[in-house]
Parts: sequence; structure tokens; C-alpha cells
Amino acid sequence: MAVLGRLLGDDVIELYKNAKFLSDDESKNDPEDEPFRSKYKAREIYKDICNKIKDKLNCSSVANKTLLTSLICLEQAIGLNYMDTEELAEGEDCLMSCLKRIEEYGLKEAVSLHMNILNYLGILWSDGRDLEKSLGFLQQAENLYSNYKKEIGDAPLAYIEFLEDFEGDDNEKAYQRCQSFENIHTHTLYYLAQVYAKLEKNSLSARYCHLTLQRQLQAGDYNPVDWGLNAATLSQYYLTAEKYTEARHCLASGSFIFQSSKKSADHLSEQDLEAQCQREADIERCWIKYGLGLLEASRDKMLGELEDNDNENTEGPSSVVSRPDHNADKQVTDDIMSESSSDKVFQEFQLELTAYEERITDRLIRTFDEARKIFLFVVDKIKNGLKFYNLESHASDAVQIIQDHSRAFKLLAFFELDMNRQCRMHKRRIDMLSELLRELNPQHYLLVCRQIIYELAETYSEMVDLKVTLIEMERTRATPYSTAKINKLVQQSIDQYQAYIDSLKGGKSELPSEFPEGDVRPALVAFFCMGRLYSKFLEPLVPERLAKLTKSLECYKFVTNYCEANPSAKELIPNELGLCKEMVSLLPVKMAKLLEQ
Repeated sequence: MAVLGRLLGDDVIELYKNAKFLSDDESKNDPEDEPFRSKYKAREIYKDICNKIKDKLNCSSVANKTLLTSLICLEQAIGLNYMDTEELAEGEDCLMSCLKRIEEYGLKEAVSLHMNILNYLGILWSDGRDLEKSLGFLQQAENLYSNYKKEIGDAPLAYIEFLEDFEGDDNEKAYQRCQSFENIHTHTLYYLAQVYAKLEKNSLSARYCHLTLQRQLQAGDYNPVDWGLNAATLSQYYLTAEKYTEARHCLASGSFIFQSSKKSADHLSEQDLEAQCQREADIERCWIKYGLGLLEASRDKMLGELEDNDNENTEGPSSVVSRPDHNADKQVTDDIMSESSSDKVFQEFQLELTAYEERITDRLIRTFDEARKIFLFVVDKIKNGLKFYNLESHASDAVQIIQDHSRAFKLLAFFELDMNRQCRMHKRRIDMLSELLRELNPQHYLLVCRQIIYELAETYSEMVDLKVTLIEMERTRATPYSTAKINKLVQQSIDQYQAYIDSLKGGKSELPSEFPEGDVRPALVAFFCMGRLYSKFLEPLVPERLAKLTKSLECYKFVTNYCEANPSAKELIPNELGLCKEMVSLLPVKMAKLLEQ
């Protein structure tokens, strides 16, 4: 029999069962105009039982720690009841009173209860109230567990056993007791992961999230849909930390657990089926980010190597010797990012993941064939993601996935040596982004439309550079066809940049004297790029060339004048501003020479 029944009899046990039924079951049927009716009734019963325990304690000359622990268990239930009814201040007071008495009376056998109360206090303070205070409670709970395991080892009496009895024989009860204790600690780790994330201590958050997932898997106590998504989400931390093996392992584990427990539509309600489909699409999107991240990191590494080679070819012996040790800088950064010298080695989840991991590499790549394999993998995941996140029902998410598709083509083009094929890849980007733009209402999706317009402008500009480079490499004169093609691409890029600029007018005829903070850099860079593009027109006649150079000069002057009127903008575009100032000085001289011809 549970402790409460042995001490106070069957009548009190029935009262407790009634209160628990009201709180856990009947409350789900409460009317909308009285959402907490059953919770309030349960609270009154809990208080009535507490009074009975207090009466018994007052009749005893010696403090009965078992009875006292039963009282604190019930008062914890009252504190959680207050939290459920959104009376957070009262809930906090109640839980803090429980915590004070546990510490005051040294109730070591109540370590399970102690940890649970600390967890809930951590939750209370984690919602933007005081994260450091929340962290303090949770760290206390973590230390309680560690010290108990070190000093005693066996699981303590579960706090719930003070109120109700576990079923089964002694061995079964010992197993349930152990499960309860370990489960409380798993919750501590989970809450610590959330708090560290809010404190932007990403390395610690990832470590505790990984520990939580591992413990859930070992205990078999998890929702496979949620576990799969959480593992996939954890991969994104390892991806940003450039730990591709760990990122892939988390993704593969998430997909394995999700797919092995995926239910058919026949066994799910419409709501549950939609939730399952959404989680599946979310996991696919994490795979998309992984593939894109791998391509981008591979590209950046190759660009870095080219830059280092250029520096070695241009620097003298003394400058080479004095060059900073980039590897040393990276080590310092890694040490800071780890946030703890005791960061443990990544532990795998011990699942059979070959079928998932062999589909995509975890190493940086260098060739087009390697890049194409990743690209095709990403495209497959994009198709799967768009099955749920489509433009009709989830427009914002669908837009992001289509933008990822464009980015995949852009990254693949970097590894392609044939410039004509590069151009065709960029043309695919333009086609998909233009079609997407036509589908969106700019009044409802203004910011998204601006992003797409800007990307279209950049893509047209990239094609201009490729076409010009092709002519230069072939060392031939531009044909009327190639000239017309380049000029058309230049104008299309300018038109898109201008469309972006016009979107900043807010329906007025003129641009504002000062752009909103988030629009300053992109707007000024758009003017800078238009200035550069106007000078790329291939015009055989002097008047047309002068007209284009005049437009170019106007764009460069806009940037310099804006920065003079708004000095804070200078630090946002230091490189572009320097070039604009230079062109404002050089272009009039060039135009004067053209007039002399």
C-alpha cells in the first residue's frame, strides 16, 4: 500500500484518486467558459488531504519525515495545479515552500521529489523571466542526481509512491522506481538544453539535447515522431559547427526512428496524419540544409585555397613569414565555441544507419561529379518537402524550399567547369524564381518578394559576367547576337535591382531620405551593382555609351550622397563606398575623353 494509505487510511486514498481523476481526466471535458473547473475542484481536495496530514503531524511530538514528505508531495501537486490554471505566482510560492522544507528538514529520501520540484521551478523561470535563475534550479537538480548516483547508486523511493502504489512484485516495483528516477533526470537534461539554447550557449545546448535523446532511446521512453524531428534538428547545430559526421549521424538516426515507427493513413486521424506528414517534411528540410551546407563549405574551402595561393604568389618573403596563423585562430575560436574544456566526445546512438548514411557523404568534396551526387540528393529531399509544404497551403515554407532549390543550382554551378552549362544552371534558377514571384501577392508577401527580386538581379548579373568571360576567353569579337544577349541580361539585372529599389518607396513617388535599418545595406548595394552594370553595356556608338555612363555615375553618386547624409551607413558598405567614391572621380574623366573622340 502507498505511504499515504498506510498513514491515513483508505478514505484519504479515495479522496486522492478522485482529485487525480478530476485533474488528469475530467478536466479535458471542462466547458470553454469554465476551462479550469475540474482543476479547481481537484485543488480543494488536495488542500483537504493536506490539512488531514497536518493534523496528524501536530498530534505527534516527533517530526515524522515520511508523513512530512507525503505532505510536500501533495503541496507540489497543488503548486503544479496553480501552474496549470495559469496562476504562476501562487505556483511559484507553493513550490518554493516545498523546496525550503525539503532542505530545512534534510529529507534525503525525498531526492526524487527534490529534483522534480527544482525542474518545475526551472520551467517557471525559463519563460523569459530570469534564465540565469532557471539555470540555477536545473543545475541543482543535475547535481542532486549525480551526487546520489555516486554516493548511493540504487534508485530512491519515487515521490509518487508516497501517494499511490506501484503495481507488481518487488522486482517490478524496483524497476519502476528506477525508471521514475532516471526519467526525472532526463527531463532535467531536456530543460537544461532549452535554457542553454535561450542563453545562446549553443554547444552546451547541443550536448544536453544529445544526452536527452540518448537516454530516451536507451529507456525506450520516447515519441518516435518527436524523437526523429529532435534528432534532425540537433544536426543543424553540428552542421553550423562544421561537424558533418555528427550532423549526418543525427539526421540518419532521426530518419531511421521516424520511418521505423511511421504509421499508415488508415491508422491515424486526419489531425494526426497531418502532424506526421509535417514532421516528415521537417526532417527532409533538415537533410536539405545538410546537403547545401556541405556544398557551401566545400566551395568556401576551395575559394580559400585559391586566395591563399594568390597571396603566396604576390607577397614577399617577409610578409609571408609575418602572416597570421589562421589555424591557430581557428583553434582559439573552437575552444571558445566548445564553452567547456570537459566537452565529451560525440557518442553515436547505436542504430543501424547504413541505408541512410551511405546516400550522402560526410566529407567536403572537390569535383563536379561529387557535387552532383549531393545536388541530386538535395533535389530529392526538396521534392519530398514540397509534398507537404506547397504554395497552396504553406506558402512561406514552400518559398523557402524553392529558394533552397535555387541555391542548390547556384552551388552546383561553382563546381561546373563548362561556363555554358553554368549559364544553363543559372537560367534554371531564374525560371523557378520568376515563376515563384508570379505566384505571390506582393501585398501579402512583400519581404519575400523583395528577397526573390534581389536574387533574380544577382543571378542575371552572374550570367552577364559568365557571358563576358566566355568572349574574353575565346579572344573573339562580340557578335551582334552575343552583344544583344549580354545587353539583354544587363538590362534584366538592372530592372530587377530597380524593382527592389522601387519597393522601398512605400507607394510614394520618391525614395525616403533614410531607409529602414534592415534595408540600408541591400539598397545601397543595389545602387552600387546598377552602377557597375550600366558600364557593362556593349554600345558601339559614343552617345549611347555616354548615356549609360551617365546612369552609372548617378548610381555611384546616390551611394556617396546617401552616406554623407547618413554617416551611420558608411560602416555597412565600407568596400562598396570606397569604390563608389573612386568611380565618382574617374567616370567624368572617362566621359570627357569619349566626347573628344
